[in-house]
Amino acid sequence: MPFALHQLLEYAAAALLAETSVHVAHGGVLVGAAVGVAALAMTARGPLGVVRVCGTRLHGALDVVAALALAASPAVPALRPGAAGIVAVEVVAVAWIRLATLTRYRPAPGAASPGAALPGVRVTLGDGARLAGRHSARLVRAWRQTRGGAS
Repeated sequence: MPFALHQLLEYAAAALLAETSVHVAHGGVLVGAAVGVAALAMTARGPLGVVRVCGTRLHGALDVVAALALAASPAVPALRPGAAGIVAVEVVAVAWIRLATLTRYRPAPGAASPGAALPGVRVTLGDGARLAGRHSARLVRAWRQTRGGAS
């Protein structure tokens, strides 16, 4: 499974946990889990990451650790939600671990690198800036020629 789909499913799980927390007694652990899942998805260096500080392999390890912590959370009496909350927590924890095992955390062999327009061609930011500078210089020259010819 591609990492982008992994991130999308993490956002969906966070939304599900947050929504379920409203409908169960003592849903604080569900809110905390929703924040944690969303934070992992947002900080991953993936296509749907917002901050992108966590590499994909580290993200995979954190997924497993967070899912195990989430699965164990109903064992703590102070964190135990209602019956529906426990079911939601356990289902999300199992699904999260399964998602972590199905995800490809490295690019597929032979996949194009980010920013590659054609296979074997890599366009960098510097190339784009250089090209924009050339185009703007051509526009300025054309504008000067039309202005100079009209005077």
